[in-house]
Amino acid sequence: MAKTKAAAKPKKAKKAADHEDVREHKSAEKVMQTVLEEQTVDATAVRLDQWIPIECPHCGESTEIHITQEEDGQSLDQDCTVCCRSYVAHVEIEDGEAHVGVEAS
Repeated sequence: MAKTKAAAKPKKAKKAADHEDVREHKSAEKVMQTVLEEQTVDATAVRLDQWIPIECPHCGESTEIHITQEEDGQSLDQDCTVCCRSYVAHVEIEDGEAHVGVEAS
């Protein structure tokens, strides 16, 4: 009887699979590093969150309006809590300071 050798797996296929695993691992590390950098930037960014005193243009009652960074350049329609008449608050943010102008609507 003739001896037969068991079929051996080609080494190239194993090396290619190992190379692919290494490439996927490096890609995953790059993605994670990017996520961590974005979170660091968000954590260090200064967020505007202020209560600005204003007066109703109709009755003169003092109140406060809550301003965040997202409201920069917007006009907010509000109702006075005392006289219930509407007014418009114009928000501008400059150098981290919120400026609010109020007019009757």
